Amino acid sequence: MVKKKVKKKTIRKVSKKVIKSKVKKTKSRSVPKKISKSRRVIRRKSNKLRVVLKNIVFFAILFILSVVLYFASSKELFLGLFYMLAILFGFIIIALLIVLFIFLILRSSRK
Repeated sequence: MVKKKVKKKTIRKVSKKVIKSKVKKTKSRSVPKKISKSRRVIRRKSNKLRVVLKNIVFFAILFILSVVLYFASSKELFLGLFYMLAILFGFIIIALLIVLFIFLILRSSRK
């Protein structure tokens, strides 16, 4: 039995010009308006503020929960654990508050 010769598949590189030419051109009415840079920057900053605020609330809840469990627990192991967690979450809240104040100062200075 004779083996058939099979051609190897070659991959052609498609240039950007070819891709652009294949895209259908639409009427100027249906083309979405471009968003200016200032609007994009404002959106990014507001998103960052939302993320920081959500994290502050989350870690504040964890801090309060660990403090409550610290006072409610009676064993030494749990006292030490909840005390360390309360300290850790407290420092994280302080760091996030500093970040929040920096964002607010930068936001107010640009206006």
